[in-house]
Amino acid sequence: MGTLFKSELMSRCQLYLPPEAAYNCVAELGELGLAQFVDLNPDVSAFQRQFVGEVKRCEEMERKLRYVETEIVKEKIVIAEESEGNIPAPAPREIVELEASLTTIENNLREVNTNYVALRKNHLELSELKNMLKKTEVFLSENQLNLQELDENTRLLDDPSEREKELEEQNYSSMKFNLTGGVIDRARLLAFERMLWRVSMGNVFLKVADIDEQMEDPSTGDILYKAVFIIFFQGEALRSRVKKICEGFHAAVYPCPDSGVERREMMCGVDTRLSDLSTVLTQTTEHRHRLLVAAAASLRSSYVKVRKMKAVYHVLNMFSQRDGGRVLIGEAWLPTSDIPDIRAAVNTGAQTAGATIPPTIEKVPTTEEHPTFNRTNKYTAGFQSLIDAYGVNTYREVNPSVYTIATFPFLFAVMFGDAGHGVIMLVAALWMIIKEKSLETKRDISEIFNIFFGGRYIIFLMSVFSIYTGLIYNDVFSKSVNIFGSHWSSKNLTFTASENSPLMLASPRMLDPKDINMY
Repeated sequence: MGTLFKSELMSRCQLYLPPEAAYNCVAELGELGLAQFVDLNPDVSAFQRQFVGEVKRCEEMERKLRYVETEIVKEKIVIAEESEGNIPAPAPREIVELEASLTTIENNLREVNTNYVALRKNHLELSELKNMLKKTEVFLSENQLNLQELDENTRLLDDPSEREKELEEQNYSSMKFNLTGGVIDRARLLAFERMLWRVSMGNVFLKVADIDEQMEDPSTGDILYKAVFIIFFQGEALRSRVKKICEGFHAAVYPCPDSGVERREMMCGVDTRLSDLSTVLTQTTEHRHRLLVAAAASLRSSYVKVRKMKAVYHVLNMFSQRDGGRVLIGEAWLPTSDIPDIRAAVNTGAQTAGATIPPTIEKVPTTEEHPTFNRTNKYTAGFQSLIDAYGVNTYREVNPSVYTIATFPFLFAVMFGDAGHGVIMLVAALWMIIKEKSLETKRDISEIFNIFFGGRYIIFLMSVFSIYTGLIYNDVFSKSVNIFGSHWSSKNLTFTASENSPLMLASPRMLDPKDINMY
């Protein structure tokens, strides 16, 4: 109980580790979580340290993992959760295999995504072309137009028989109407029409029809609202102007044959290509889904391995080299009572690495201020975090978190004091306590849930005290209830007014604690 009321005794120690076993030894110390290392190279920049290359490799692997996780989240695939305690830091020889595996996954995903975006872009263009041909065919068939036979003297709604007679007598090859068709965003349609009218001075005829089919952006997946436009004009001068205006408004222009037979043939070809492209898109999507499902199965474990590996190399960058790099020397603050366990962990790491020289741990006398280490468990950790939020006690000072285990929940209950709401808090706290093993791996899904889960035992005590004070206050769900009845009696407070003892409203009538008949 001594360590519960005061912080642990700490010792500053020097660690002498052989270079071939340094990684394994620090990894074992990391699993214990009992060492606070001191940087022996404070004047050396982060880019000049011995293991900066390994740290960069770990950061690159983290970037690849974040990319893979982003793609998995987009597909709404469930990621298997893993507990950090069950996954040890990988051996140095496993780094190459892990790096190669992540590189392969990233390259495959990028290649599939690039192909998928290209296929969707092609599908979008074919869908726009199909809608343009369909709308053009409907419009021209309604007006009975044959664009090969139109000229500048022909009105759009002339009788076809009269037109045929005129065409037999004249040659209008140089004066026929030109047609430009394409697809544009609906939001730009009004400005597009106004610009065409101003540039051509009213010498164009524009026909517009909305596309009812839902379309998606190939890159972002956003919904696109498009419209088909058909422009009729004469002359090569207007052709170049119309083309520039379409480019300026990012309108997609597609070829539109003048003959109805050619348009129908093109539409049949477009339908065939769309059908084939849909099959390829389905297969690509299934292949991408399989890649992401396989990556999701090991994503969390890979994250834990890379982060532990990166933490080990960060600590090794705090060590200094001696004897030409034949030994690495580091310093750390260690709990005095745990030094034997730490020595055993370091020796285990050296044996795993196959080192011939055993590591050494020696105490170093120092007058520096010692760090504060309060040993906690899952019950006291929440209360200790609550106290540390206000300030960490100095070395070997009395730890106030022990007293807050009783005072904080009770003072909360004095303020809260509701038995009904206390029951709700109790149910929530018991659920988190009973399910804590399964919820431990999911605590990071939300910052708010992480806070509540970390303080589940605080909530449990607060709910118990709230039920107690709520019963004392006779308060359940903010409703006053008389659960225990009243034990106050007013029989001795009766008063009869008379001439000798008139009723005085200002005269106080007090309860007498000494009078047992009043209670």
